[in-house]
Amino acid sequence: MTSMRYACLFVLLALAGCATQISRTADAVGCRRTDLDILNSQYKREGSTTVWCARCKDSIYKCVGNADKTRLECRPARADEGCT
Repeated sequence: MTSMRYACLFVLLALAGCATQISRTADAVGCRRTDLDILNSQYKREGSTTVWCARCKDSIYKCVGNADKTRLECRPARADEGCT
């Protein structure tokens, strides 16, 4: 029983430390998580990177992150990038 409790505790702590796409994006664009939406845009993997679009209030961003989640860059999206 004790080992099961430790296993559950380990899983909960591991999950608590995982950064979600929303939290990582909000941090990258300087937006509160509650004000951010991941847009229903062309979410795609390009080799070792993943690309998505997000909206914070009236601004739309295009974000690119690497597969191991150690790097993320977001910038204002251009009209021709499909972020709507």
